[in-house]
Amino acid sequence: MEYHFKRTVNVAMNDNARREFSTLTAREPIPLARGALLIAKEEYPDLDVEKYLDQISALTAEAEPLVRTGEDTIEKVQLLSEFLFGQKGFDGNRDAFGDPRNSFLNDVLERRLGIPITLAVLYIEIGRRLGLNLYGVSFPTHFLVKAVDDRGELIIDPFNAGAILSLDEIKARLTQIYGQPVEVNPVMLKAVGARHILGRMLRNLKNIYASGADWPRSLAALDRILLLEPRALDDLLERATVYERLECFGPALEDFQSFITQAPEHPNADGARESVMRLMRQVARIN
Repeated sequence: MEYHFKRTVNVAMNDNARREFSTLTAREPIPLARGALLIAKEEYPDLDVEKYLDQISALTAEAEPLVRTGEDTIEKVQLLSEFLFGQKGFDGNRDAFGDPRNSFLNDVLERRLGIPITLAVLYIEIGRRLGLNLYGVSFPTHFLVKAVDDRGELIIDPFNAGAILSLDEIKARLTQIYGQPVEVNPVMLKAVGARHILGRMLRNLKNIYASGADWPRSLAALDRILLLEPRALDDLLERATVYERLECFGPALEDFQSFITQAPEHPNADGARESVMRLMRQVARIN
C-alpha cells in the first residue's frame, strides 16, 4: 500500500542548517559551541556561525589576562565568573525564562541573557580555552557546571553569576525541587558531554514550542534530538504524536511502528499499537 498524507511546512526548518547539524552529530566528540549555534541557525537561516565562534574567542582573549592571575582552580573560576557576569554583564533571564531566544547561543551572546544551560555552554567553552577542566552537569531542572582538578570538584551555577555551590546548597535545591529532603546522588552531579547538552537544549526548545502549540517547531526540535540520540524512544513516540497532530499520517505511522519494533514491552507500547490501528484506518480512508 502506498501511504498518502498531508505534508506540513516546517517553518523552523532550514535545509542547510539541518544538513550541517546532521553531519555534526556523526562526530565524536561533538564541538559544543558549533553544535549550539547550528541549533540556532535553523531558526536564523542567515546566521554566521563563524562570527559567533570568533566572539567566543574574543571573550576568551579578553578574559585570559585576568583569569591567569588566579593561583588555583577556585580563584580562576571566581575570576572567570567576575569577568563574564560582573564585567561583561551576562545574566540569567528570570523575567522571560521561556523566551526561545534564551536557548539560542547567538542571542545569548548578543543580549547577554540566557538560561542555565546556554550560560553553561558559554562558561564551559571559554573556561576550557583558558585551561580549566570544565564539564556540564545535568542537574534536575537546572543545568550546572563542574570544575575538576587534582584536589576535587567544584559545582558552579552560571545562571546565578557563577556561584560555587556547597553540598548543603545543592541539598537545599533538591529539597525545593522535590518538596522533601533528598540525598545527593552522585549521578545528579555526573559530567555529561556535548551530545547530552545539545539534546537537553533541544528538549527545552521542544517544550517551549509545545507549550505554545507551535507543532512545526516542536517537530523540528524532535527531529534533531533523534539525530543526536537515535534510540531516544520517548522522543520517537512524542514525534509520532506531533506528526499526527500535523496530519502527517504516514510519518506518524512509521514512528509508531518503529517504537513498537524497538520496545515491544514498553509501558506505552499498547497505546502505540492502538495508534497504529487508528492511523491505518485513517490512511485507508484517504486512499
